[in-house]
Amino acid sequence: MCLLDRYVGREVLGAVLFGIGVFTTLLVANHFFFVTRSAVQYGLPPGVFAQLVAYRLPALLGFALPMAVLFGTVLGYGRLAEGREIEAMQTGGIPPERVLLPGVLVAALVSAASYGLGEGVVPWAELRYRRAWARAVGSPLVPDVRWNVLFRDRTQDGSEVVVFARKLDLSSGTLERVTVQQHRDGRLVRVIEAKRATWGPEGWTFHRGRMVVLEDGGLFSGFEVLRLRLARSPQEVAPPERTVLEMSIQEIRQELRRLAREGQPTRPLEVDLAGKYALLGTPFAFALLGFPLGLVHPRGGRGIAFGIVVLALIGYYVLTTASTLLGQAGYLPPTLAAWLPNLVAGGCGVVLLWRRR
Repeated sequence: MCLLDRYVGREVLGAVLFGIGVFTTLLVANHFFFVTRSAVQYGLPPGVFAQLVAYRLPALLGFALPMAVLFGTVLGYGRLAEGREIEAMQTGGIPPERVLLPGVLVAALVSAASYGLGEGVVPWAELRYRRAWARAVGSPLVPDVRWNVLFRDRTQDGSEVVVFARKLDLSSGTLERVTVQQHRDGRLVRVIEAKRATWGPEGWTFHRGRMVVLEDGGLFSGFEVLRLRLARSPQEVAPPERTVLEMSIQEIRQELRRLAREGQPTRPLEVDLAGKYALLGTPFAFALLGFPLGLVHPRGGRGIAFGIVVLALIGYYVLTTASTLLGQAGYLPPTLAAWLPNLVAGGCGVVLLWRRR
């Protein structure tokens, strides 16, 4: 590494570290207010309050790292441009892309740190955050819908029932496309199929189905409403489900294989998996974009740099939201949906850099 790389690299790295501090502080402050409101609402003790802030810190740091690269490159190269050092380098025959190289190396360091954080620390901390929240508040931080739910229970007469439902919606307390097998003394005595089942004070109520009683020679009948006194509520039969932040890339792949085997929808998780890889490319895209943006208003200082970064980040995350929704809806391939914001950000940087040549 030559003197130029070390000099420019130190300038950009220092600004990136400053940006990590700024954005992490902002994100932690926002989460701090959320936890404070929850503490007041649910009466959380100080120990749980500290846990909820500490366990969420790695994930917030993971969000701050790419943003810090954009801020650091804008600020670092902006300071060099303010001192006319970029101009001196170009006068000396050093092309802009060579000046950009130290910024790309800093982006590689941030990308490696982001990978280590996302694969090791964040899943561990997020799982404990969810458990701490569930213990403190009494409600889980997981999606309300489960697919292909299977559970066992007993009726009041002691019969064992095995229930399978295509879909469980925890928010409404309903099962869809339900099949129930009732066993007594080890023998199958009744089979129930229903389009829908709802949870209430008297147990599960099955709607619009049919029933086969296998005792006494067999009897087939249909029904509009059938009540079965089962003790397990929707929350008790719902299988645990981890969020994307709680899983590493390898664990997401395993979950995708399980969903595919069970015939469940995999598209949202495919987009999330592609997003994990795309997040590693975001520091490079932001380095490409930040370098020419830092040369736009070199005398503006940190205020102008922060304003430019905020506007760029707003546009980036609006595009990320839109492309993710399009990917989950099937209008874009998962890989393109995840990488499109990086391609746009990096492409804008390349165009701006080309125009300055």
